[in-house]
Amino acid sequence: MRRLSSLAAVSMVSVIAAAPTALGQVATKMKPIDGASLGGFVLPTQPIAGTCKFSATRGWTWKTDDTQRLFLEGDVRATVGGYTFSAKRAIVWVNRLPLGGEAATQIAIWFDHADEPTRRAGLGASGKELLVTATTMGATELSLVITEDGTPDEARTSVDRRRAGDEATAAKSRRELLREGEAALARYLRGLTARILAGTQRISTAPILQSPTTAAEPPLLPGGSVAAIFAEKPPQLPTEIGVATAKSLPIFEPHGTVSFSADNILIDEKSNRISVQGMVQIEYRSIETIQERSLQLSAERGVIFLLPGALTALREGGKSLDASTIEGLYLEGAVQASDGQYALRGAQIYYDLKANRAAIVDAVLRTYDRKHRDLPIYMRAAEMRQVAAEQWTAERATVSTSEFFTPHLAIGVDRVTISREPPEVGGEIVVDARGAGIEAGGVRILPLPGYEGNVDRIPMRSIEMGYEEDRGVEFSSTWDLAALLGQAPTPGVDSELRVDGFSERGAAVGTKFSLSSEFGKGAIDLYGLYDTGGNDRTSAGQLVPIDAGARGIIDAAWQTALDPTLMLRSQFSYISDETFVSAWRENDFDTRREYETSTELNRTSDNTSLSLLMKHDLNDFISNSYLLASRSYTVDKLPEFSYHRYGDEPLEGVTWTQQWSATAMALKPTSGTPASLGVPTGAWGGAIASNDSISSAYESAGYTEGTIGRLDTRHELSVPLANDWVTVTPFVNGEATGYLSDELTAYTTDVETLRLQAGGGVRGSMRFVHVDDTVQSRLLDISRMRHIVEPYGTLWSGWDSNDAGALPVYDQEIEGTSAGSAANFGVRQTLQTQRGGAGSWQSVDWLKLDIGLVLNDGSSDFTPTAVDPLNPFASLRWAQSPIPAFYSFRPELSQWGSHAYGSSSWQISDSLTLGGTMNYLFEDRDFVTNGDGVFKNLARGSLGVEMRHSPVVSTYLEYRYIAPTTSELLQAGVLYRIGKRYLLALSPQYDLEAGEFRAVSGSVTRGFPDFDFNADARYDLIKEETVLGLSLSIPAGSRSGAGAFGAYNPSGGSTR
Repeated sequence: MRRLSSLAAVSMVSVIAAAPTALGQVATKMKPIDGASLGGFVLPTQPIAGTCKFSATRGWTWKTDDTQRLFLEGDVRATVGGYTFSAKRAIVWVNRLPLGGEAATQIAIWFDHADEPTRRAGLGASGKELLVTATTMGATELSLVITEDGTPDEARTSVDRRRAGDEATAAKSRRELLREGEAALARYLRGLTARILAGTQRISTAPILQSPTTAAEPPLLPGGSVAAIFAEKPPQLPTEIGVATAKSLPIFEPHGTVSFSADNILIDEKSNRISVQGMVQIEYRSIETIQERSLQLSAERGVIFLLPGALTALREGGKSLDASTIEGLYLEGAVQASDGQYALRGAQIYYDLKANRAAIVDAVLRTYDRKHRDLPIYMRAAEMRQVAAEQWTAERATVSTSEFFTPHLAIGVDRVTISREPPEVGGEIVVDARGAGIEAGGVRILPLPGYEGNVDRIPMRSIEMGYEEDRGVEFSSTWDLAALLGQAPTPGVDSELRVDGFSERGAAVGTKFSLSSEFGKGAIDLYGLYDTGGNDRTSAGQLVPIDAGARGIIDAAWQTALDPTLMLRSQFSYISDETFVSAWRENDFDTRREYETSTELNRTSDNTSLSLLMKHDLNDFISNSYLLASRSYTVDKLPEFSYHRYGDEPLEGVTWTQQWSATAMALKPTSGTPASLGVPTGAWGGAIASNDSISSAYESAGYTEGTIGRLDTRHELSVPLANDWVTVTPFVNGEATGYLSDELTAYTTDVETLRLQAGGGVRGSMRFVHVDDTVQSRLLDISRMRHIVEPYGTLWSGWDSNDAGALPVYDQEIEGTSAGSAANFGVRQTLQTQRGGAGSWQSVDWLKLDIGLVLNDGSSDFTPTAVDPLNPFASLRWAQSPIPAFYSFRPELSQWGSHAYGSSSWQISDSLTLGGTMNYLFEDRDFVTNGDGVFKNLARGSLGVEMRHSPVVSTYLEYRYIAPTTSELLQAGVLYRIGKRYLLALSPQYDLEAGEFRAVSGSVTRGFPDFDFNADARYDLIKEETVLGLSLSIPAGSRSGAGAFGAYNPSGGSTR
């Protein structure tokens, strides 16, 4: 062991790749030490001769700056420096580090848990949260069964909809593990930097194994904040490191060497020139910087201009020259130059080594943007100049990502500078252009004031054209606003401009700002339309006349962490009129959360949550489909204070969960009429006529808009009892709710303003597992079988001091509760097998089946009934869903009704899957029972099959039945990739009840190197609408024509 020299210490703190500029200075900038890369560091371990090997079932690969990153999963094995590690998952950093003339490899590996049976023999190692660092001189070998590009959350996941939830959970777990590993490396590197600066770091002759030191912890207290402890940073550790920039890195460093060969070599000593002709090959190599650099040149002929006295070495038989003795290089005839990071072609080229410049005639430059998955960048110009090792300038040039001589889309410029940052800071390509414009097929179609940013950041993002009956010809375009204005991108901010036009309805413009990083997370969406007048066709197919005038929306949401436990969330929305969202933003109308204006502060620490919410809707109408279809009103909170604690243990073996809240709230029924909202009267069961005021109808039903105070507290005590195969949890719950107003008497005359609830029961579950290794079937692709049986059940009975439905629902989890007695019994069965073959075995859920029943006291049922003509508004009072559901975690929230339920999925093979669900009532009920049906009390059911016929063809077929809406639908879909460029998607939907097609949608996508061209058509019977559309999406792959595959989406239209 020996101390590092001061030179080595300095080299670890600043990136050694920062080459001296012409002035002898090093251009650097600071980067955070966040564990994402090893760039800028020399690990304090002596290089070990030998090969480093990694193997795993699945792996993700990507690059961060100059560091190769790996995420390995499944049977991970790593061998480095005589140590062998085995784990389920591992995170790896690999960084090339030249040492003199020989390259070494720095490696860091982080395991959440590593183990190896041979560790007792000194050949293995084990530990939790183990970080291993080493430097090797040999090759690095990687063996993976499945390889995916990008980080685990970026890489493609399975398109299997049955496993989407499992994939999302797995991806989240991988992201959390990735963050933990990067945090561990960052702590190590910060400590390393501090030790280097203090002069206490020593070099190790073997790989360094670091497991986290367990510090003495204070005794755990209920409600204590672990997050606050971890938020404390170790004192006096550096958090940033200096790295090189792209400025003034020389093309040829003085200490490099130049070697050459040719068919004919002629030396002119008088003029100090060397002429070369025929198969000219010139190689420049520099070994003085941390990044060993090699430049290869080839041409048909050329001249090497030398300084006086440079020919001495050649007289002695040498075939190489020191770069400092060369004045210039001239080459012509099929000239090519490459350093492995860029390639340059041209008719003629001249390198002026003294001035650090180069000129190229008829030039084509190809390089790669490492920050965008090695995206190729092409620049073409009649004359190009290289002004630094990583910087080129040109006039009257084109820049694109296409290798074609005339790109489909490109940035045309009068003057441009292309710079490539060193790998230590990401290897990003930056374009600075003046007199810029977008070119299509070599013709400039849109002038721009300038351009600065990434080359794939073409200002135009998409262009769409289409036709709709109520809007006429439509044109829509989206643009990168900053690029359009010639501004450099702001980290953490994405700005988008949208310009639309409609031949029958006018013009529109909007902007959208997406925020991330240090700005918090959120988006601001501004959109305005000057409507020349016409009819809005809502999502229900209703036509609503609209007068000429300005319309639009302001929609914003933002959240940020004020500290590790305190979150601030804010929303703002304002909509110009009642049908703007339902007609012009149908997808948001169908799927978006409630439009609201609110601010919430939430502090969460361990088992405690404390929040303060202010909520007030600026609009007095509703623009969300689910709210109109359910309550038809919103609730203001002015304000609401809530406090929750989970999992306290007041007595040994007893778990206590509690919640408290104090709220000032006001209920606001939507304004307008069914006709003005464009909603059929059937949404209210016919209780409200087409031109009747909705708010007046709700007032007649007993709803009031006055502010009401409410205090609520709920408590649950449970006693979990468990062993290896059974878990039984008796529990009791109680809730008290007080209302500080007498306005509730308008809803129910004799309602109690103090509501008390109590209940109790028991939850239980069991788990049995049987493994049979003898099960084998080639027909069913089965190898081994694991059978998991999980019986479960809940018994519960509850009491309520108020009658069911006596209160209007302000919050579903408070007023929406009810009393009753119920028993739930079910069993989940899973049959698992292995597929994939030797070396790639994976566990597969071959068959999953969940069936059960719920029996409850029928006196607790209160579901909708038909409208009473003598008292039609009584039907507006809230009632439970006609489709029952039981929630074992809080039975009082259940929707009552004795019923059986089931769900299943059967993965017959990797390409064929069956699935289905059902909900069947044991008793007749309004809006469900169908006396003429085969299963007269079937409330809901579905059956589906998905088939992947080949890697390019997939189909599915699904049957769905929903009794309350008398919906019986059959939907099919096909996705067909034709060659490498075309993608065809088709999805028809047939209404079995009406005996006709309800909707048909289809699209054809043609992929180009720079963009995707999409043609789509949709027909919607409910809206009586046919839509035709054409769209252009930039860059290629940003939009798939199969976006609607597997899900009926009637909102279609090019402007949605």
